[in-house]
Amino acid sequence: MSAGSDNLKHIVVLMMENRSFDHLLGYLKLENSEIDGIVGNDYTNLDSTGEPCRTTDGAIYQGQLVADPGHDVDDVYFQMFGVPFGTPAIGDPNMSGFAQSYEQQGGNAPDIMRCYRPEQVLNTAALARHYAVCNKWFSSVAGPTLPNRAFAHFGTSFGRLDMSPVYFSGKPSIYQRLREAGAQGKIYYYSKQSGTMGLTFLLNNQSDYFGLWGDFESDCKSDRLPQYSFVEPPYYDNGPVIAADQHPDHDVRAGDNFIRQVYEAIRSNDNTWHSTLLLVVWDEHGGIFDHVPPPKVDHPDGFTSTAPLYDFAYYGVRVPALAISPYIEKGFVSQTLFEHASLPATATMQFIGDPKAEAPYERERNSNTLLELLTLDSPRDDLPDWSAHPVMLDPTAVSSSAHDAAQLHLDHVNEVHAVLQQRDPVLAATMDPGSVKMEGDAAQFVAKAMAVIHPESTEPGTGVRP
Repeated sequence: MSAGSDNLKHIVVLMMENRSFDHLLGYLKLENSEIDGIVGNDYTNLDSTGEPCRTTDGAIYQGQLVADPGHDVDDVYFQMFGVPFGTPAIGDPNMSGFAQSYEQQGGNAPDIMRCYRPEQVLNTAALARHYAVCNKWFSSVAGPTLPNRAFAHFGTSFGRLDMSPVYFSGKPSIYQRLREAGAQGKIYYYSKQSGTMGLTFLLNNQSDYFGLWGDFESDCKSDRLPQYSFVEPPYYDNGPVIAADQHPDHDVRAGDNFIRQVYEAIRSNDNTWHSTLLLVVWDEHGGIFDHVPPPKVDHPDGFTSTAPLYDFAYYGVRVPALAISPYIEKGFVSQTLFEHASLPATATMQFIGDPKAEAPYERERNSNTLLELLTLDSPRDDLPDWSAHPVMLDPTAVSSSAHDAAQLHLDHVNEVHAVLQQRDPVLAATMDPGSVKMEGDAAQFVAKAMAVIHPESTEPGTGVRP
């Protein structure tokens, strides 16, 4: 055990939305050759006319991915193998179908290959340089948000690929397992207007597993964090708050600022900082190009999907991931294979026991943990070179509340409605998820449902820095 592991009392996970590794971190390869990214027009996809679309810079913060890139299992299969879902693929993934997949969604094919330069995502790049980049962190499922987040909370998606939360009810989550071991886990979601993607626990009236963003800031400052914290960004533009999840087509700068805010909250108390590992990871690639073929799953958990037929033989597409701790070597690049089941595996190893004995499902039992990155004997208190202050955004200029709701928001509306039907069926009968068309409507729908689902929660006193 390293000094970092010996002193580790808190693990904090910040899970963002729908960006690939190459898209956000790829150009850091120009600074550090150990990063498996891009240096220019390295990789190509053909569009539907046979024209090559090459990786390049030119990603813009908002307004480029107006068509939501496909990320259901049939979309991702085509992106990975270049053949339609249901068609047997020859060989391993060749990552050839992104451009045509985006065309099928109504998008401009070259845009799906565009990437950010480090100077565009100042805070994320500064943290990547100062701590560790995980070069081989793959989403757990070649599919959408909720099954990938299920791997983060449960170590499996139980063979599910859809966006319904109800089937998780009663399953052993990492939060319940921690409690049984005498530890605590908590999901901090931003506000009622944003809601939480951790709805699996709302079904059981387990409100003590939840806090809001203001609670997280307070718990960091007073050194009262639980052993395991899962932080969710705001998913909707709401008044002065700008959606910071980075789901297309939200402004990427808001998410970049929010990542720094989470880091600075942990740094607000030296005791908190000296005992915390922060993991920043994106739930899935969101249909955006990445060049690294996902490997096969060596230890399947025995769950398969029958509708649609899918065997979970491969991991999903690679996503950005940062590991941040005073016990991590500056500028380290990890070549270890991680997936979202590595999150509960790490918490299990540190606070419960060896996952091979304590985890309930094979994927978590055999996932690598992040503890191996805590190699320093003494904590580092030096600050990242931020290069600039956070970009101040005008909420009225970037707000997407009057835009069409993205599929994520429509799925979220259906999720909270499914929970509300169990909690207050009379109110649920008066609320029609099918009537939600705009992002602002979705935010209001979620807020109304969350006021009943979590009536005891209080709104945070601070907002995402605009």
